[in-house]
Amino acid sequence: MIRFVHLTQWSLAGLMLAAGANGRGWLYSILGLALLIGGLRGHQRRSRLIAVGTAASIWFGIHVSWMQMLGIDAWLLLVTLCVLPWLLLAVIPLPQRGLSLYLVPTSLIVLIEWLHDNVPWGGFPWGNLAYSQLDGPFVGFATLGGQSLVTAVVCVLAIAVLRLVQHRKIPSVAAIFLVLSFASNWAQGAPGTPTAEQVIIAVIQGGSSGQELRQEQQQWQVFNRHIQQTEQLASAIESGTVASPELIVWPENSTDVDPLNNSAAYKRIEALVERVQVPVLIGGVTWQSNPYGPRNAGVLWEPESGPSQLYAKTHLVPFGEYIPFRDFLVARIGRLSQIASDFVPGSEPGIFELRGRTFGDVICFEIAYEDHLTELVQGGADFFTLQTNNATYLGTNQSEQQMAIARFRAIEHRRSIAMASTTGVSGLIDDSGEVVAQSKQGESTYLSAAIPSVSSTTFTDRHPHWVVVLALWSFAIWSTGQMRNKRRVNAISHTGNR
Repeated sequence: MIRFVHLTQWSLAGLMLAAGANGRGWLYSILGLALLIGGLRGHQRRSRLIAVGTAASIWFGIHVSWMQMLGIDAWLLLVTLCVLPWLLLAVIPLPQRGLSLYLVPTSLIVLIEWLHDNVPWGGFPWGNLAYSQLDGPFVGFATLGGQSLVTAVVCVLAIAVLRLVQHRKIPSVAAIFLVLSFASNWAQGAPGTPTAEQVIIAVIQGGSSGQELRQEQQQWQVFNRHIQQTEQLASAIESGTVASPELIVWPENSTDVDPLNNSAAYKRIEALVERVQVPVLIGGVTWQSNPYGPRNAGVLWEPESGPSQLYAKTHLVPFGEYIPFRDFLVARIGRLSQIASDFVPGSEPGIFELRGRTFGDVICFEIAYEDHLTELVQGGADFFTLQTNNATYLGTNQSEQQMAIARFRAIEHRRSIAMASTTGVSGLIDDSGEVVAQSKQGESTYLSAAIPSVSSTTFTDRHPHWVVVLALWSFAIWSTGQMRNKRRVNAISHTGNR
């Protein structure tokens, strides 16, 4: 029977997990997970499902509350998709002694997050436990095993907290915290990392006017605001108050006026680039053939040679940039018809050559998909650019959450990131995850700073997904052993009853 005290515990677990996910403190996620795992013990499967469903619904309901800007139904759908994989935690009773006490829940949660990150439609890796550790003592493990290893550490620590509460194992739990903290610090500042060169990058944020305009007027206004901010940067460079950058980054959708096919937009960008004599990475929607359709693209516009390199976003957002099961769903959900054309995904990673340097570009939510960043590092990228459009979620914490994920990726791959947003937050992040410069939401501004350009690779880059494979292997071995024990007990019971 479920009592009020149980619902209170599960709800508190969800609130603490949400607090950690929203950057309120790395310890909240550890304590919240400890409350959740502890609250599963001694309950039947139905109660365990209610426990996990309650905690996860509160957790993700708060964390992605910004989705309500698109409608309550969209928010509820996203929360449901986030919660479903976590229900696997309730399927089996978790062991309560021995090494399995740590191994089984940790392996299972690593696999749950992998599902959450990849299924369905490419997954939605938002709210992962690893991101909550960004400013904590254990984030250094990201360089050794990526987000999966950091999540595993959170699980181990949560179970250690449970043992502390239930069995007063203070020395052993303190030892676990100290050893993991030392190992994390060593990993994040591992010896042998070469001194990086510096590259000066500028990012442009057009900001918000707050005006309600027709679509075409809105597109031109956004375009003009980014032109104006770049002109202000050009004036500062010409006056000597700002050092000339090696690259200027515009955000995603900074020109939805097709920069390659609209002659007026083309000429204005061309004149601007010739003035600053600096390559500009434009973010815009462009239509091309083979196949014909819109592409969400980053276009590198260089002095004299013009638009020379292009990256078309490869991981499109379902229900945002394309409609799964379009014919079926549009006929039943009228407002989906507002997305008249599905975007065409790119087929190549966003690798750009820049005057002897190589950088990697990701667009918007792609920053949350660790494989994209790993692929860019393996392709030779020395730093990353992140082009994003957060205008839909202006006034919410969605942009800050994206900035936090970008900082985590910087640590994970030891790569600096230049993040440009149409309305904020924009920023320049160094290879240790520290923010060098940052804008506010809604303001029109530019940022310029020197950030490291790094050529070395982390263990995570060289050996991605080893933690997930180990978790799957460990859980499979434990499950096989459990099934064998069950068959043995059944056989003995059957023999005794004859």
